[in-house]
Amino acid sequence: MLKSIAFRLTFPIPLFILLCLGIAWLSIPRILEKNTIDFATTSATGVVNQIKAIRGYYTRNVIKDVKQSADMSAGIDHANDPSVIPLPATFVHDVNALLAEQGTSLSLYSAFPFPGRAEREMDSFMQDAWEYLSANPDGTFKRQEIENGETYLRVAVADPMVAEGCVSCHNAHPDTPKADWEIGDVRGVLEVRENIQAPLLASQILTRNILIGVALAGLALMLIALFTIRTITRPITKICESMDGVAAGELDSDIPSADRKDELGKIGKALASLRDDLKRARGAEEERAEQQREQHDVVEKLSHGLVDLAKGDFSKPLTEPFPADHEQLRSDFNRTLTTLSLTISDVINSADSIRNGATEISQASDDLSQRTESQAATLEQTAAALEEMTTSVKSASEGARSVEGIVNEAKSEAEASGTVVQNAVSAMTEIEDSARHISQIISVIDDIAFQTNLLALNAGVEAARAGEAGRGFAVVASEVRALAQRSSDAAMEIKTLIGDSSKQVEQGVDLVGKAGTALNSIVERVSHISQLVSEMAVGTSEQSTGLGEINLGVTQLDQVTQQNAAMVEEATAASHLLNTDANKLAKLVSHFNIDGNQQAPAEDSIVEFNTPSAHGSDWDMEPETQPLAAAANGDLGSSKVWQDF
Repeated sequence: MLKSIAFRLTFPIPLFILLCLGIAWLSIPRILEKNTIDFATTSATGVVNQIKAIRGYYTRNVIKDVKQSADMSAGIDHANDPSVIPLPATFVHDVNALLAEQGTSLSLYSAFPFPGRAEREMDSFMQDAWEYLSANPDGTFKRQEIENGETYLRVAVADPMVAEGCVSCHNAHPDTPKADWEIGDVRGVLEVRENIQAPLLASQILTRNILIGVALAGLALMLIALFTIRTITRPITKICESMDGVAAGELDSDIPSADRKDELGKIGKALASLRDDLKRARGAEEERAEQQREQHDVVEKLSHGLVDLAKGDFSKPLTEPFPADHEQLRSDFNRTLTTLSLTISDVINSADSIRNGATEISQASDDLSQRTESQAATLEQTAAALEEMTTSVKSASEGARSVEGIVNEAKSEAEASGTVVQNAVSAMTEIEDSARHISQIISVIDDIAFQTNLLALNAGVEAARAGEAGRGFAVVASEVRALAQRSSDAAMEIKTLIGDSSKQVEQGVDLVGKAGTALNSIVERVSHISQLVSEMAVGTSEQSTGLGEINLGVTQLDQVTQQNAAMVEEATAASHLLNTDANKLAKLVSHFNIDGNQQAPAEDSIVEFNTPSAHGSDWDMEPETQPLAAAANGDLGSSKVWQDF
C-alpha cells in the first residue's frame, strides 16, 4: 500500500496543505499586525507634521504681526482676555483638546516646562521618548500599550527649535526654565496616541478568513487530486493484470486501454504489440522444431554417405529423397561423388604419364647441369675483369674530383680579387668626387680673396682721402690686400695640384677598371674550366657507379648460376623421386571402389594413404635434400633463390 503509485501521488498533497496552513498561521497575523502598526505610525507622524506645519504658519504669520502690534499680545492665559492670543505651544495644547473630541490624542510635553505646566508629570513612555529623541532628533519613538482591554499606539516625534525667533523668544521669556536655547535643540516632544484595537481586531478576522480559505482550497485540491489519481491508477491496475496474463502465457486475452489516446494508450498498444510478437515467436518456435527434426534426418543420412566415402567406396550414392529444403544438398552430394569417381579415374590414367615424364626430366636435368657448370666458370672470369675495370674508373673519378676542388678554389680567389678591384674602383671614384668638391671650395676661397682685395683697395682709397687721420687704416688695408693676394695665389696652386691629382685618379680608375675586366674574364674562364672538370668528374663517377652495378649484377649472376647448378641437381633427384611417387599413387588409387567391382579395406587404404615417402609427405613434394653448391653458399636458401632465378 505504501509503495503504490496512488499513495505516492496522494500523500504529498495533504502535507503541502498542512505546510501552507502552518506558514499562513505563523506569518499572516504578524504581517497584518505589523502593517497595522506601521500604518498607525505613519498616520500619527503625519498628524504631528501637520501640527508642526500649522504651528509654523501660525508663528510666522500671526505671532509675528501680534508682536509688532501695540494692542495685541501673545501669552498662556488667553481664554479671558480678548487682546491676548495663545503662544504657539499653547496653540498646540488647544488643538489637542479639539482632536481629543474626535478620538485622537495629541500631547506636547518637555523636560523643561514653563512654571504653569510644571505640575504635569511625565510617565515612563514620555521619559523614554524624551531621552531617545534628545539623542535622535530625527527619529520616531513608539510603543504599544493596553488600557482597559483596549490597545493603544503611542508615537512620539521630537519638536526641535528651527527658527531664530523661537530661540530668542524662549530665551527672553521671563518664565523660561532655560535661557540658553540654541537652534536644533529639542524643546519638547509631540506625541500622538491612537486606539488601534479595531484595526488589530480586523486583521485577526482577516487572518481567520485567510486560513479558512486556504483550508477550503486545500480540501478542494485534495478531492480533485484523488479523482485524478483514481482515473490514472485504475487503468494502470488493469494493464498490470493484462501484463501478468501475458507473462503467464495467456496470449488470447484482450488488452485494456489500447484504444486510449494518452500515455496509458501507448502502454496498452505496446503491450498488445508484445502479445502479438509472442504469438509469432511461439509459431516460429514450432516451425524451428520441425526444421530441426528434418535437419537431424538429413545429417544422419549424410553421415552414412560420408562414412562410405571415407572408406573409399564411391559406388553408394544417396537414393532416398530429402525434404524439399534439403533436396539440393542430396543432389550436390551425389554430383560430388560422381566428380570424385571421374577424378580418381583420371588420376589412375595419369600415373603412367607421370612415370614417363619423370624419366625424360631426369635426362634433361643431367644435360642442364653440365651446361650450367660451364656457364658458371665463364661468369666468374667476367666478374674478375669487371672488378679490375671498376677500380681503374674509380681512381680516375677521384682524381677528377680533386682537380674540380682545386679549380673551384682558384675560381673563388679570382672572384675575391674581382671584388677587391671593384672596391678599389669605387674608392678612387669617391676620391675623384672629393677632389672635385675641394676644387669647388678652393674656387670659393679664391672669390673671397678677390673680394677681400677689392675691399682693401677701397679701404686704402678712403684712408688716402682721410689724410693723416687714415694713415694707420691705410697700412692695415695694405696688409689685408697683401694677405688676400697671398690667399689667392695659394688657392690657385692648390687648385692646380688638385686638377693634376684628379687626372691621375682618372688614369688610376681607368687602369683599375681594365684590371677588373681582366679579372672578370679570368673568373669566367675559370668557371668554364670548373664546369668542364665537374662534368668530367660526374661522368667518371657515373661510369664508376655503372661499372659497380654491372660488377654486382655479374657477381649475383655468378651466384645465381651456382645456385642453378644446385637446383638442377635437386631437380634430377626430384625426378627420380617423382617416378617412385607415381608408382605409389597408382597403388593408392587402386583401393578406391568406383564401379562396384573393386573392393578394398578402408583401413588399409587410409594407412597406405598416410604413409610418407622417402623424401617427405605424399602431398608435399618439396625436396628435402641440400645440394652441395647451395650448402657451400651458406645463407642462400634453395627454394628462395630458385624462385628469384
